[in-house]
Amino acid sequence: MKSLKKVLAVLLSLLLMFTAVTAATSAGAAQADLAEEEVDNSYIASSITCNRKFGDPVYVRINGKALNLLNPIEAVFAMITAKTEQQKEAIAYTYLELLFMDILNLLAVPAPVANTTFVNADEYDSPNFMAGHKDFIDSNPNGQWSLGYDQTSLVPDDILDRPYYLGGYLLQNFPSNTVEEVLDDMNVYTVVMDDGSGRGKVAFCTIECIGISNKDIRDIRALLADYAKENNIVSINVTATHCHSEIDTMGLWNPFFLKMANNTLAALNNQLIFKTIPGPDEAFMNLLKERTAQSIKNAVDDMEEGDLNFSQKDCAEYFSDDRDPTGYDGNLYVFRFDPYNDEAAETYIVNEPAHPYITGLKTDESSGKQLSGDYTAAMNHTLSKYGYNFMPIIGATLGIYSDRGPTNDDVDLPERWMQADRYGKELAYITLSMNKTYDEVLESDYVKNNEQLKEEIANGGEHYSLWYEGWEPVEEVKVEPILNIAHQEVIVTVENPVLLLVGKMGLVNHRILDNGDGTYSTPTEIGYVEFGTNIKVAMMPGEISPELIYGGVTMEAENSFSGCDFNGKSCAESLEIAEDDVLLCFGLANDEIGYILNDNDYCMIFFDDMEPFGDHYQETIAFSRSSGSILMAAFEELVADK
Repeated sequence: MKSLKKVLAVLLSLLLMFTAVTAATSAGAAQADLAEEEVDNSYIASSITCNRKFGDPVYVRINGKALNLLNPIEAVFAMITAKTEQQKEAIAYTYLELLFMDILNLLAVPAPVANTTFVNADEYDSPNFMAGHKDFIDSNPNGQWSLGYDQTSLVPDDILDRPYYLGGYLLQNFPSNTVEEVLDDMNVYTVVMDDGSGRGKVAFCTIECIGISNKDIRDIRALLADYAKENNIVSINVTATHCHSEIDTMGLWNPFFLKMANNTLAALNNQLIFKTIPGPDEAFMNLLKERTAQSIKNAVDDMEEGDLNFSQKDCAEYFSDDRDPTGYDGNLYVFRFDPYNDEAAETYIVNEPAHPYITGLKTDESSGKQLSGDYTAAMNHTLSKYGYNFMPIIGATLGIYSDRGPTNDDVDLPERWMQADRYGKELAYITLSMNKTYDEVLESDYVKNNEQLKEEIANGGEHYSLWYEGWEPVEEVKVEPILNIAHQEVIVTVENPVLLLVGKMGLVNHRILDNGDGTYSTPTEIGYVEFGTNIKVAMMPGEISPELIYGGVTMEAENSFSGCDFNGKSCAESLEIAEDDVLLCFGLANDEIGYILNDNDYCMIFFDDMEPFGDHYQETIAFSRSSGSILMAAFEELVADK
């Protein structure tokens, strides 16, 4: 009740500020239409609708009557007459959200356009989109797995000679977010795979960075267009680890306000005197694209025949979810490619959900300005030390972070990078031990001959724990040589006025489409992959809610912000996942469109004591409240005939 009273106070004070622009006449016209609906439902109509224009009414149905939430009197009436406390709070917060958004839109909508990739929607022709395999197969009796691997550094030679800005924690490091020290590399990890069916190779790249826009990824494909045709590559995919301690690849963690001022002038004088300065460092992004393209060529040259194996282990204690109620997948998924050539290294592809955010947070002991791949770098160092190739792929990572309770123990780890290092090493040891017995783990090099581990055990306190205590192996299965992949381009609305303004100013590299009616959108893409007969992968272009992948929890009315069910299907439902199927998510794949939420659990406005909804900061970095619905509908369509 405390939260509701607070909302009421804010709501009533804002009523005095709200103008008569939200005319009741438009509400009355739509009331008649919505009143014909037989459903008595307090869900905000059509999820506040896709491509909602500034000032457009938004309706909620109460007792069969449609009430416009942008009309302050009707908003109060809707909140008072709602059936449950949860619905009342949802309506109140949504009213505040709409008011807040429309105030920001007063700045964003009329802002001039400095983005040189800002185009009219009817002129957009989907450049460098790759659809994947034309046909899916369910058997491949003469097939054979082959895989090539490459790891390439993206760190420029002049990393400490001129300013490079880290992609994360700008406010903590304000006013300067420049790299001051290099702890470890910024890598692109690449595997190119083929199932021997003759339908074409597939390239997967993971970059240790905050994110890569779809436009930049299509630039990489453009560099490889001729090469891809010559080598029968039908799909090129680039994911990001969402690391907060690597060079800014998105454009939001550098001299932001100076660039905004310059780009505003560039837009106003039509690029005659002032020129638009891209958000990301242009020279660095060109280097990144060229080296990533070369990495794919290197991986093709490295291809070897072998067996692909798969295993999974519950590691939920290593992850935590800061968005309640929690519903994440806590499994560690491991693909192990074992080449027939004894001189070639095995390759481990590891899929897990946690943000690599540990190193970059500024503390009294840590500067927060150290270039690092965070815990994925530690995983890479560990697997490389024992002779293996490594590639990380982040999963459905919405509010999922590394839980270092099992790894910090009583060990003295004053600097944040030390915590990231120990956490990553432990995940690497688990990766290498998936199928080993307890005795085999004890006899392994990384336990038996690990001097650092022995020292920590000797000096550990009463809370010190070993990752292999109570160890139980999991089964490893051989994956049949079947690789199916398909992609679909999706146009996502850009309703967040802050992100719209950033896009207009050219401070990010996303391609923005002007729909010609006062609304805007951006092209992105989704993907669907099958490894063997029962491993299925949803590829999503951002930090997606695990519930949109697996279903449950906030997709259901009782656990959601709105008090209503999600009006659509999760990926698991669209795929009709069977008991022996395994569903994975490759997140931040082929784009970074921020957080992707199920819109029935979406609320842009949040307060510290917003009970029972928990922390909702993710909405502030979401392209729109409808992104989840749009992507899930597109995914259902994509997999319908597969």
